[in-house]
Amino acid sequence: MDFDKMVFEMRRQGFKCAQIMVRVALEIDGKENTDLIRAMSGLNTGMAETGGACGVLTGGAAALGYFTGRGEPDELPHEYAMEIVAAYVNWFRETYGTDTCYGLIDGDFSNCPTVCPGVIQAGYEKLIDLLWEYEIIET
Repeated sequence: MDFDKMVFEMRRQGFKCAQIMVRVALEIDGKENTDLIRAMSGLNTGMAETGGACGVLTGGAAALGYFTGRGEPDELPHEYAMEIVAAYVNWFRETYGTDTCYGLIDGDFSNCPTVCPGVIQAGYEKLIDLLWEYEIIET
């Protein structure tokens, strides 16, 4: 997967942070799910431009849940599902000193085009690292 090209194309098409993070998970798994991508739109830009939880954080947590969570009544989650997501959340908070969109962009949405691509890239790299570390995907 050419991550940079995929992100560039998704951003050009108007998709944002949370949607991109989940699209990455689907791409890794070789699947498409427009309903899931649509559902993630509510988490974009700090939860509908309220400045709340960063979409890279919530989208990344959802992407990890996609791989580790439970989807069927008789299905068990990955043994370390919560630990993996917690590791992502803790990494995010330690790296950026915040978990909010406003905190990342200094309360100014005009900063998104310069701040968010780097956060998306770092979130993707951490997502991949955790999936490799817990042997959920092969290297």
